[in-house]
Amino acid sequence: MTNIQSIVPDESRHNFYHAIHKALRLGHCRMLAALGSNDYMNQMQTETMLADLRGLLALAAGHLEGENREIHAALEERAPGASAHAAEDHEDHERSFAELESLIRAVETATKAGRESAGRALYRRYAIFAAHDIEHMNEEETALLAVLQDRFSDDELREIEHRIVSAIPPQKMAAYMALMAPALNHGERVELLAKLQKAMPEPVFRGLLSDTIKPSLPANDYAAVIGELMMRAA
Repeated sequence: MTNIQSIVPDESRHNFYHAIHKALRLGHCRMLAALGSNDYMNQMQTETMLADLRGLLALAAGHLEGENREIHAALEERAPGASAHAAEDHEDHERSFAELESLIRAVETATKAGRESAGRALYRRYAIFAAHDIEHMNEEETALLAVLQDRFSDDELREIEHRIVSAIPPQKMAAYMALMAPALNHGERVELLAKLQKAMPEPVFRGLLSDTIKPSLPANDYAAVIGELMMRAA
C-alpha cells in the first residue's frame, strides 16, 4: 500500500479526479446499503436493484477505460512506469467486474430457496470491490496526482480531462452527473454547473438541469444552486 502521508499533491492545482471520485464513492456507499438491505425474495425489487448495480458498474468501467486511454497513456510517455501500480489495480477491477456479473446472474437464476444465499454472496463480493476501489481512488488522488502535476501543466491536465469527457456518450454523462450533483458540496456544484452552462447550448443546459440535476438533489439544494447561477448571470 502507498504511504500517502508523505505524498501531498498541490491542492491549488487542477485535479480531474476529485469530482468524479466523489460521485463514485457516493455510488458505492448507496449500492452497498442497497445490496445489504434488499429483500431477495421480492423479485421486482431485486430486479430493480440489480439493474442499478449493473448501471453503476458500467459507470465505473467507463471511468476506468477513460483513465487507461488518456491519463495512463499520457503519463507513460513522460514518466515510463509511473502508472504501473494504477494499471495493476485496473486489471484487478476488470476481473472484479466479471466476477460481479457472474454473481448477479447467480441471483437472477437462483431458485427461491437459494436467492438469499446468492444475494449475500453478491453483497460480500461487492463490498470487497468497493473497498478496493475506494482505496485505489485515494492513491490516484495522492501519489498518482502528485506525479501528474510534476509532469504536466494545468492546461495539459485540463486537455486530458476534456478528451475523456468528450468521449462519454450523452446518456452515460447524464448518469455520471446524477451521482456527481449530490456528491459535491454546494460550492463545487455551482462551479461545475457554471462551467457547463458556459460550454453548453442553453436548451441543452436547461435539459440537464430539469432531467438530471433537479431529480438528484433535495429541493432546497437545487433551489440554492439555481439561485446562485441566476445571480452570476445577472
